Amino acid sequence: MNSITVLHTPSREYVCPTDRNRLSIKLLCKSERMTDCQVVFWNRFYPDGVKTAEMICVSRDAEFDHFLCELVFDETVKYIKYYFVIHAARKCRYLGRDGLGGEKPETFYEYLWSNENDIFRVPQWAKGAVIYQIFPDRFNNGDPLNDPDGTVEWNSIPTRGNFFGGDLKGILLKLDYLQDLEIDAIYLNPLFKAPSNHKYDTTDYYTIDPSYGGIDDLIELIKQCHKQNIKVILDGVFNHCGYPFEPFQDVLRNGESSRYRDWFSIDSFPVQTDPPNYECVGYYKWMPKLRFDNPVVRRYFLDVGTYWLKIADIDGWRLDVADEVDFTFWQEFRQAIKSVKKDALLIAETWKDGRDMLRGDQMDSVMNYLLRDSLVEYFALESIDTIQFNHLIQRMLFLYPGIVYPVLYNLIGSHDTPRFLELCGGSLQKMQLAVVFQMTFPGMPAIYYGDESGLTGENDPDCRKSMNWENPNKDLLMFYKTIIAIRKKSPSLLYGDFRCICCENAIYAYARHLENKTAYIVLNKGKSDKHLSIPLFEALSEIAELKSVLNDTVYKPKPIETGDCFYQSDMNRYRSKVELVLQAHHFEIMKAGGR
Repeated sequence: MNSITVLHTPSREYVCPTDRNRLSIKLLCKSERMTDCQVVFWNRFYPDGVKTAEMICVSRDAEFDHFLCELVFDETVKYIKYYFVIHAARKCRYLGRDGLGGEKPETFYEYLWSNENDIFRVPQWAKGAVIYQIFPDRFNNGDPLNDPDGTVEWNSIPTRGNFFGGDLKGILLKLDYLQDLEIDAIYLNPLFKAPSNHKYDTTDYYTIDPSYGGIDDLIELIKQCHKQNIKVILDGVFNHCGYPFEPFQDVLRNGESSRYRDWFSIDSFPVQTDPPNYECVGYYKWMPKLRFDNPVVRRYFLDVGTYWLKIADIDGWRLDVADEVDFTFWQEFRQAIKSVKKDALLIAETWKDGRDMLRGDQMDSVMNYLLRDSLVEYFALESIDTIQFNHLIQRMLFLYPGIVYPVLYNLIGSHDTPRFLELCGGSLQKMQLAVVFQMTFPGMPAIYYGDESGLTGENDPDCRKSMNWENPNKDLLMFYKTIIAIRKKSPSLLYGDFRCICCENAIYAYARHLENKTAYIVLNKGKSDKHLSIPLFEALSEIAELKSVLNDTVYKPKPIETGDCFYQSDMNRYRSKVELVLQAHHFEIMKAGGR
């Protein structure tokens, strides 16, 4: 007997408004002989107006098929009752509030009302934007006069304690470089006063570290960036502070009588550091953790967040270890930031599933380490096969609401990871394939400074080398420029949906579809050339352009055949397929126009 498992709950993970008159519904289903699924719905005050909508299988992972449906109404979504009809193994099953059964359910799921503030909106400018991450001390030295004591030569070996002299003026001097790369936004690692080279141990949240310049330098940098349509995002380290932070020093001096004693979680007095008798991030005694159940602490950091929007016109915050901070603070923080600058972008650092912060009341985006881990395993280390890779990608997409897809912070490396080229063993071919995927996948592709010019290195501190201005890898740099340019010219690559269309051995192909335009990306990470056919949304005669960055492609039309599509239930969406020869370690991007 064929068993079937279905998952759905009336929570935001599975049912949420995408507009006041649109409702997105998700369902997970596991069955070896699944054929189709529908959602039956009606307004409880109009029981005669029952409607049925087809659920679309948008993806699948190792366990489940992922079904999605968007219901559109003529009025605000309200008082909607619904249940599911599932066909599998030639049987009809029903899923209602009380579970799965063979008869039409007597109890139903219900969605009550779509309020204005229930709608998750993300900044329009950020959708599909290319972000460039800069570690300020290592990018470019524009003013040697502000170099801290002990600054080393530019190309020296990095340590956890040395300085290289990079600063805000140095970034300003390289804006033409970033514009030539077609960067849309810069994310700057912490700028505020701190004793370390990384500045994650903040001592003054209202002062730019003197080694980087001053507030006027930041304002001028942002002003010039905005002239070139480049946004600027700062790093907010609000979960913890540096040991020299004055409120913490006051606690060290005054103990229980300090007016800041409740800013921190201190087990006993006097305060001790060996071992610390206070909470600190990662058990690192030089970074005391702040208490956000304290209204004074909350007010302080709400003021910090809005201050830099007002004084410097920044365009958003990347928020350090955001998943360790009280979520109710982020709710307040979002309201405060958006009240000053409605289209400011909020990105949370998290290394896990970040959907708890993507409910529309906290963050706009998360650092997509789930994606980065998949790219490392598949392209760099080759520790998983193509099917496993696709399962990871599909599961990750299904975790998050579709509204955030265009603004997911999609990285292949950061200041906290080994360089991607290092993980690839120096193989440019492996890295290029990963970069193609990164640049053609939904979201905001993020470049960690120097990745585009061939920097290598193990994890901290080796991943924080000085920028190789004098001897960049010109081929890799040109490759980045080319693939970014292709991305910028294709609305499908910027905003389209994602559909895997071939997952076979070392071949991974997918389509990005937007309205009547489709881009097809075919990757071959194998060691030999491959001859394959991929399904197309449109007839071959409608292909407007064929882009080949690494090699020419031989192709010819061929009739569509049953079984060629990755999802057989989507056969009616394809009208032809293209047959091509794909070289080893290469890729193709094709663009097609609809009728």
